[in-house]
Amino acid sequence: MAAGVLRTVPLAGELTASLISRVAARYGLTTGGVLRLWTCRNSPARHDGGGARADAEVVLNGAGRRVLAELCRMEPKVLARALPAFTMDDPKISTGREAGVAQARWRAAGTVAGPAAFGCRLCTARRTGQALRAVRYLPRWQRVCLRHGRWLLDADADQPLEHLDVRGAAEVVAAQRRWPGVARRAVRAGVEPEQAFTLAHAVVARWWEQALYWEQEEIWPRRLHHLAGGNAGSRLAWWRIVGRDAAIFPEVVAVAQALLEPAMAEVAWQASGGIRPRVRGADDAFCHRLGERVGRAWLGPELGVALLR
Repeated sequence: MAAGVLRTVPLAGELTASLISRVAARYGLTTGGVLRLWTCRNSPARHDGGGARADAEVVLNGAGRRVLAELCRMEPKVLARALPAFTMDDPKISTGREAGVAQARWRAAGTVAGPAAFGCRLCTARRTGQALRAVRYLPRWQRVCLRHGRWLLDADADQPLEHLDVRGAAEVVAAQRRWPGVARRAVRAGVEPEQAFTLAHAVVARWWEQALYWEQEEIWPRRLHHLAGGNAGSRLAWWRIVGRDAAIFPEVVAVAQALLEPAMAEVAWQASGGIRPRVRGADDAFCHRLGERVGRAWLGPELGVALLR
């Protein structure tokens, strides 16, 4: 294949493998056909059912980067700004006698630049002119497409959905709008925003697992049914897995914000292979205040088991 004649614009944070797939579509070719331009001696990770994982990523050597830049008709420096994995080196393909040959090596996105999620197809079409699937590196606190009201799902799961409709879940959209302010507060407090979110997510995810048996809980069931298109029906167990992060997102943001308040000094941040909170007891005033802070005033006694120890 000669140097590209069609321009393919990368998306910010896009997987290199995702861009290659869109390049193939631009030329009316299969992704596999375009991948033959690179020498590759391993295969992408696959699901148990045999299908390739959407978060499979490729790392290129120097010669391989030049090939992709030519195909896209883009300057390498432009691709380097947009694609987190573009400049990543892998000694197995960037050194040795064949370093001058265009080579690629498959990796899992999570080992390259973090969690990967499906991009919003409407945004992809608006940005690139291609209404195609795209996969981007997106942290879990940036999963709402505010323009189109979509929750962008993880790309590592073996399920057919790319997004959930949150246009009618105003609290999920509002939480996404609030998160930048929480992140700024974390920085001012000397805490990494990722640390605050990870801790809050761990706490609320524990609540989520137990809430199935809490008769008082009404908000999450209603929100989950909405995310499922109106009624999760007989697939409730499936929807509880697929829709969890979207359903609990408002509470995760609220807990992260609460844990950054000076009055919440009862929580001690510590690291021991992860981030875990300590509380003084299930009936401590802190527990009740945190429950009230997220709109679950009756959760106070539950926090002794819900918070990680």
